[in-house]
Order: sequence, then C-alpha cells, then structure tokens
Amino acid sequence: MSDYQTIIVGAGCAGMNCALELQKAGSPYLMITDNVGGRICNDEERHMNYGAVFYFGSYHNMLDPEKNIIQSTVDVLPSLTQGCCHPDDDTQWAALSGKTFGDLPSLWHYMKWMRDEFLPHYEQFKTNCETMQVSAALAADPFMDQLYHETADQMIERLNVKPIADDLVSMFAHACTGTPPQKLSALDYLNCVQPLTMHLPSMKLVMCLKRFDFDSKGMQKRLGEGSGKLEIDTVESVAQTDGGWKVKTRQGAEYTCDYLVLATPADVSAQLLKPVAAVPEIAVRNASVLYGYLIHGTVKDKYAHHTVHIFNEKTPIIYIAKRLDGDYEIFTEVDFEADGGKKMDKYFDKWQVVGVKYWPKALFTNPNIVTDQNPAPGLILAGDQNGLGMEPAAISGVYAANKVLGKAK
Repeated sequence: MSDYQTIIVGAGCAGMNCALELQKAGSPYLMITDNVGGRICNDEERHMNYGAVFYFGSYHNMLDPEKNIIQSTVDVLPSLTQGCCHPDDDTQWAALSGKTFGDLPSLWHYMKWMRDEFLPHYEQFKTNCETMQVSAALAADPFMDQLYHETADQMIERLNVKPIADDLVSMFAHACTGTPPQKLSALDYLNCVQPLTMHLPSMKLVMCLKRFDFDSKGMQKRLGEGSGKLEIDTVESVAQTDGGWKVKTRQGAEYTCDYLVLATPADVSAQLLKPVAAVPEIAVRNASVLYGYLIHGTVKDKYAHHTVHIFNEKTPIIYIAKRLDGDYEIFTEVDFEADGGKKMDKYFDKWQVVGVKYWPKALFTNPNIVTDQNPAPGLILAGDQNGLGMEPAAISGVYAANKVLGKAK
C-alpha cells in the first residue's frame, strides 16, 4: 500500500486541470485513470472528436497557454451564412436569413441582455467557482442562482425572446446537448449558446466556435511529470480511513491519501461513494443519450449547400457538419445504423461509417441539482455534477486543486 497526499481519479477536463494546478504548485499527487482525456474522446489520426466537439473563445482554463490542454485547428463555421436551422425534417432556413432577420427586435433584446447582464455575471461566477463551491457562488449572486434553478424555456419566456430562441438559439443549444430547453437549466443553455454573439453597433452576428485536437499521449506523459505520478488503471472502490481515504483498483493495487479528488462522471462518483456511510447519497442529474459518427459519403441535396446543420427536439438527429476533408460528423439521439441504416438513408445518398462512439450518459442536464463538492473531510468532487461542458468541468478541477492547496473555501 502506498500513501499519497492527493489521489485524483479520472483524467478528463476536471482531472487534468486539477493535476496541472497541483504540478504548478509542486504539490504531489497520484492520478489513476483508465483513459486520458475523458469525454473529449479524440481520434488523433482523423482529427475527430466524438465527445467534446468544439471549444468556445471564453474557455479560459481549457485555453490556458501554460496548461496547453487542447490545440486549436479550424473554425466550425467560417460564416453564419453557412449554418442552417431545421425545426423539423421538412423545413429549413439559413442562420442568417429573412426568417432570423424578422426576429431582429427579439435578437437585439437577447444579445443586449447577454452582453450587459449575463456575461459579466457569468465571468465573475466562473472566477468565484475556482475558490468556492458552486452552492456558495450561487448564494453570492441571486442573478446566477435564478438562472441555475429555472429551466431555459422559463428564462426565454421571462426575457420575452421566444422568436429568436425558437428560430435559432434553442436549436444551437439542442445541437450541443441533445436536450430540449424544457429540460435544460437556463445556465446550461446560456453556457452552450454564449459563442453566438452580436456586435451591437454594427448588428453583425459572429460565432467564436473552433475545433481542436488533443494529444492524449503527450498529456499522459505530462501528467506523470514533476510532482505527479500517473497510473493507467480503473478505481473499483473507495473507503474512508482514519484521517484519509483508501482506493482499490481493478489491477489489485491499494493506495491511501489525505485528499481524494473524484474527477469522474457524476454517476460514477455517486456509485463509488454509495458504500461510504459518511457520505450522504449523491443525487445525479438525468443524462442525454448521444451517438457520435464520422461518415464518409454524400449528403442529400437539401443538406449539401451549408456547412453546419442544427436541429430541434422534433428530430432524432441533432447536428451535421461537413469537415475540411469532405467527410461528415453527425450526432444523433438514437442508433442511426439500426434497421439497416434507414435513418442514415434519410440524410445521405451514400454513406459509410468510419467511426462511431455511443454515449449512454453523454451530458447530465436536469433537474437543477446543486451537488455538495465537499461531502466529507478530504473528499472533493470535480467534474460535471453542477454543470455541463469542458470549461465548467475544468473550473471544478481548479477548485479541487485550490482546496488541496488551502486556497479555496
């Protein structure tokens, strides 16, 4: 049995950020994970992300040049004129079109509120979450607390921005999550759609949305350097000890530590902690089910004239994007290869599946539960318990490191 000051379980966005922050401070840790990257799920040879597909310009922690976790490649959407919205399989319009320009009053009101109200509060909220629990950060800002606890459709009605939400913004949120606005918290919704912005004086719509690569082998090496040690293994159980924690792995190793950081998906953390009597039962939000495909083929003509297509909850497909190599990435809520590929035939004249990833629990989206990040002494939860996406997970990892270093409440 080996003893460590800190054990980090999981090397997704939360675990990597926690480890790199501890490295920066020279604080020793052991990281145990069965893969590096978590739900980024990057195919480095084909430059395809089957999990987190793109990043936003506001991802300060994931884009920290000192950490260098992800490497930018190309814009997802060179111009909004290349985006197409599909409220159903029979109707479509360009993201910039007479349809959306008809929503100009609604769009103006929405974008002004985003610029003047939401984004300033959200930036401060994210900063607060680096040194305090999400629950404390919400208590410090009633504006953010309301957004966390109301659904997106409730917020849309409250702000009176339903026209532009229905015709553009909600379809983009659905394409990011596979979840309709009735089942998304307003905060998760706004986090997803924040790259869609408008320069108010010029009324020009822009989107800061980029693809990225992830070097899993390089990151694996980095996580084991300096004050860190990395083991590729699977944690099968955790237990509380006198003054610390004990971890057992599938390969039969046992370790003890003063601080245990569970940087694992919310359901995995809850399952590992279920036998621990000192930890109250952890509620887990419901998750969306998603399939990510890389397709070589030819789309039907109605999809051939735009680069990116987004859909609302009336269709099982949520996203189609043409890549620079001519292939297509699509994300769906059901298996599109079932029934002889009839669902795929609806969108493609010719198709061949190059790669696929099934996510039975892709993104935890509802209801709006606030999970205690310190449910027992020396135990810190990091990951997607209180928010979805790479940057919220990264911030939770920074919080975990700051907690270990005595910089967080």
